[in-house]
Amino acid sequence: TGVLAWTGDGMLVVYRRMKGRTFGCFMVQVSGPILLAMGCPAEEVEVEGERGSAAAVPENAEQWQAMRTRWIKSLVQDCLPGGDQPAAPQAKEIFNVEKNEIALRAFDFAGFGGKLRLYVSHAPGLKNPDLVVLNILDDDGWTDFLATMRPGFEKQLKGIELPEPDPRSFRQHQGMFKSFNWVMAYVAVTGVGQTRMEPALEVIRDGQMLNQGQTIDNTRVQDARMAVRTLRDAGGLGETPLWIQATGRMAGVALYASLFEPGVVRLDLHDLPRTHAEGQFFFRVRRYLDVPQAVAMALQQSKVVIYQNGEDGWEYPKEVARKLEWTTKLQIRSPAP
Repeated sequence: TGVLAWTGDGMLVVYRRMKGRTFGCFMVQVSGPILLAMGCPAEEVEVEGERGSAAAVPENAEQWQAMRTRWIKSLVQDCLPGGDQPAAPQAKEIFNVEKNEIALRAFDFAGFGGKLRLYVSHAPGLKNPDLVVLNILDDDGWTDFLATMRPGFEKQLKGIELPEPDPRSFRQHQGMFKSFNWVMAYVAVTGVGQTRMEPALEVIRDGQMLNQGQTIDNTRVQDARMAVRTLRDAGGLGETPLWIQATGRMAGVALYASLFEPGVVRLDLHDLPRTHAEGQFFFRVRRYLDVPQAVAMALQQSKVVIYQNGEDGWEYPKEVARKLEWTTKLQIRSPAP
C-alpha cells in the first residue's frame, strides 16, 4: 500500500500493489495533523478546506471584480487545466429524424475525454425557438432520456443498451413541444452513459488523473462547454437563450461550465452539493473557493435556481447579490414531490 497523490485538499489517493502490479486505488480524507506528520507542506495543510469557505463578502463592485478575477485565474491555472480555451468540438451531424410529432437530431463532437454525442429534440419544423435547455445527464438522467425517446426513435438509438420504454414520458414531450417553442438538448459527459467504466476501473482512472493534477470532473466541465458550443454552432442555436440544468454532481459540472461560457441565462441545479467536500471534486479547488463562491460568480450573469430540501448553504451568494444590488436573484425551491 502506498500514496499515489496528495491533492492539497486533505485528500490522499492510496493504491494497493501485489507482485509489482497496481490493482486498485481509492481516495481518503485525512486530517491536518496526520498530513503534517506525513510530511505534507504546512502551508497547504493549514488552508485545507478553509480559504474558499471563509471568503469575505465584497464591499463594492470593484472589490468583487478583483475577487472574481482572482478565482477564475486560479481555476484556470491550478484546478481546471485547459479551462480558458478548450479545443474546438469538431461537431458532425449524425442524424436528423422527424417522427411522431417530435424531431430528434444527434451530433458527435470531440469532448475533452473523447468522442461524445449531443441529442437535440424539438417540434418538427420549429423556427425561432424561445429557448434551448441543455441537460447535462448523470446515469439516472441518461436512463430516463433513453426510456423517453425509445418509443419513437429506437432505430436511431441502435447500439445502445436501452431500458424499458416510457411511452408516458414520450407523450409528455409531445405535449410540451406542441405547447411551447422549446428545444431540449441532452449530453452524457465523460464517464456517463456510453463512456461509463466499471467501478474498479473508475477508481484507477481517477487516481491516475489526480497524479497528473486533473480529475474526471474537470474533464466533464470541458465536455459540457463543448456541448454548449456544439449546440450553438452545429445545432444552429447560437441566438437562442440558453438554460442549463443538471442534478447532483452534474449540477456542479453545469455550474462551473457556465462560468466560462457567456450567454447562459439560467441554471436549474437540482441537489447541488453545498461544498466541494460533498461532490464535484476539482484538484486543489478548496484552496481558493468553494461551491457558494462559484454560485455567486454564476449569479452575476445568470438566474440561478437551486432545488433542494431546506434553504441552508447559500448565504454567501445571497449576501453578495444583496450587497451589490444585482438584478439577478438566487432562488431556492423545494424539489417536486
